[in-house]
Amino acid sequence: MKHSTLLILFVSAMLIILGSGCQQTAVSELDSEPIAFAAVATEPLPTLVPSSTAIPSPTMTWTPSATATVPPTLTPPPTQTSTATATPTETMTPTAVPVNRQCPNPAPQRPDYTRYFLASDPWPVPVGDPLAHFDFVKPVPGGGRTIINKTFPYGSDGDGRYLLHNGIDIAGELGMPVLAVADGTVVVSQADDLELYGWRCDWYGHLVVIELDQTWQGQPIYVLYGHVLGLSAEVGQHVSQGEPVAEVGVGGAATVPHLHLEIRVGTNEFSSTRNPMLWIDPGPTRGVVAGRLIDPQGRPWQGVVVTLISSEDDPEFINTFSYQGDPQNLINPDELLAEN
Repeated sequence: MKHSTLLILFVSAMLIILGSGCQQTAVSELDSEPIAFAAVATEPLPTLVPSSTAIPSPTMTWTPSATATVPPTLTPPPTQTSTATATPTETMTPTAVPVNRQCPNPAPQRPDYTRYFLASDPWPVPVGDPLAHFDFVKPVPGGGRTIINKTFPYGSDGDGRYLLHNGIDIAGELGMPVLAVADGTVVVSQADDLELYGWRCDWYGHLVVIELDQTWQGQPIYVLYGHVLGLSAEVGQHVSQGEPVAEVGVGGAATVPHLHLEIRVGTNEFSSTRNPMLWIDPGPTRGVVAGRLIDPQGRPWQGVVVTLISSEDDPEFINTFSYQGDPQNLINPDELLAEN
């Protein structure tokens, strides 16, 4: 899409693991200079003030990532569509699997997650060519890149402080419009205090979920907007890409305004997410790094810090890391990339 690029790093050598208190993301944003790939010791990044939700305090400054240039552009494949073929036989229509929306009592406990750890089981492998699919626009107004909380991205527990993150947190002022990332139909627009859509009930406060017109690998795609207020989209309403559906708010597990965004594939469940940074168009001069940090047997290194070093005379450093170990399988790789 335009000049947006997906840089895929396949690493199968065993790396020397060096301690660090920081966690960033297994998918990092690039700008526009050549980079070298290396695993080095890193200094801990600034730590957010803990709160009941994993987001920066009001004094947190959102800053751009280091500048880099990506290799030749990978063009996203065309949006998948299904073409109906008339046949004389009766066609069965797939039926959605019912989802249990009952609030758990007692609320579930946070499990332990692993970091700097080699898993015992092999990681999934890509099922096709590793092509970019930046089909979605930014969910908030304004040009430039999507500003996320880099200390608590997808696949991270915020350095041991929070539940493993199955989405991304996007900076936004209270009342900022929240936009449909793609065309689809609203299937949820409500509070979640009495129905389970997250880790527990009242996880998002209020949420909007859109089932997109497009599918992925033959499966439906759901986009969830959490901690929103001013819900303007109603259930059953068809919305177009870029159309307002709600406003940035606060509620549920959130204590300061921001937008929590999830991409769910297959079913509208908390455990069906994918990394949103692999879906949102990063812009014409930017890209995304997706990597596989595995040993020769295909087993993933979990929660390992890796540093990208630019090849300039005055090099810049971009920290990234692999997804942490997840005993509940809340974190899922992209089918075409199998990133970790």
